[in-house]
Amino acid sequence: MSWFWREGRDGGRVIYARGGHEAMSKPRHFSEQEFEALVSSALDELPIEFQRALEHVAIVVSDRGAENHAYGMYIGSKLRGTPYFGGGGLPDEILIFRDTLVRDFGDDPSRLRAHVIQTVRHEVGHHLGFDEAGVRKLGL
Repeated sequence: MSWFWREGRDGGRVIYARGGHEAMSKPRHFSEQEFEALVSSALDELPIEFQRALEHVAIVVSDRGAENHAYGMYIGSKLRGTPYFGGGGLPDEILIFRDTLVRDFGDDPSRLRAHVIQTVRHEVGHHLGFDEAGVRKLGL
């Protein structure tokens, strides 16, 4: 299953073919591929039922977290529910903001990985129908 769509230089979407996981060697600098490998790993660790629920959801790695004051964002319709956060168009999207996650946690690769996992799970929770209070009650 291909997980990634990323922003192209011209603002369009580019499909990212999932590849191997590369080791990270430089703190505070993470290439697109290294960060996408963290997100891919977080998705692979989800239960298979949750992975299936994401089959028609575009996972987008973006550097627009600072302007959104966020680590991630879900845009679309809750699974079998009403539109969440003004969505409704296909496909739904989960945005994972590389810039803010690396800015706040990039000095420690294991902390960064933990926060990427938490952010992915948080946004998947929104797709599954939980509102902000609901995902927080789950510890996300």
